[in-house]
Amino acid sequence: MTTFRSAAVIVLLLLVLSSPLSAQQIDITVLVNYEAIPTTNKDLLRDFENDVKTYLSNYNWGTGNPADKVKCTLNIFFQSVIGDNRYSAQVFIGSQREIFKSAQSTAVVRLFDGLWEFTYMKTRPLNHNLNTYDDLTSFLDFYMYLVMGYDFDTYEKLSGTPLFQKAADVASQGRSTGQKGWQPATSGYSRAQLIDELMSPTFQPVRAASWHYHFTGLDSLSISRDRACKNILGAVQMIADAKKNADPRNVVIKSFFEAKAKELADVFADYPDPSVYTFFTSVDPNHQQAYDEARNRHK
Repeated sequence: MTTFRSAAVIVLLLLVLSSPLSAQQIDITVLVNYEAIPTTNKDLLRDFENDVKTYLSNYNWGTGNPADKVKCTLNIFFQSVIGDNRYSAQVFIGSQREIFKSAQSTAVVRLFDGLWEFTYMKTRPLNHNLNTYDDLTSFLDFYMYLVMGYDFDTYEKLSGTPLFQKAADVASQGRSTGQKGWQPATSGYSRAQLIDELMSPTFQPVRAASWHYHFTGLDSLSISRDRACKNILGAVQMIADAKKNADPRNVVIKSFFEAKAKELADVFADYPDPSVYTFFTSVDPNHQQAYDEARNRHK
């Protein structure tokens, strides 16, 4: 399947959509679950949620117009107290962006990190210092640069690279500490593997496909649905081709479909050729159930 692009559509979208360089700050929702923490420790954490939100909201993560913000959600689930003012947590990181001429938004990032250990003291302010590793703020920096990089990639091909490089720099600092989560993993998710793949030439086609999927696909649905669907199929084909040369344990491709599987199934609900669901399953077998259910509704 090939991607068909209309020069007129792209010119129009370039004129009306915000430039990726204008996406500078984070419109962040921070939700914290303290249920697993003993009552005696909860008072020490009463300012934690607000401190994290303030740290993330009041910083310019990119360059350009700070009025245009990337929407992001951070759900933090405290797991245990592992020392004096020291905690372990699991975190969901999600981001979304608007679809052109639509009341709907599309998920761009959906990541779950189960290995965060950090120190938090309510009397110590959270400060930005990219030259010094901090097990709390460096974790937050890493994911905000990831979110920004992913968002930039959806508007202009591979334009998230400078932000991914910043995330890679943070990951390098973390890796040197030997702390959990920053080290390469033999299975499952790891920050190190994700950023290494995002910076690897092997996965550049997947990042390029993100632009085709969002900009010439979803953003074009209101202009020409048939053409937009062809472009989305072309983007999935780009990922299918990249997958042939990728380690089966890869994180980048799996993360893409974690965010997009349900959307793919829904977008093609009225597509004349239901075999697209067989194609999606061949590229993304982890979400076969979603595609099978959509195919059954299609009948």
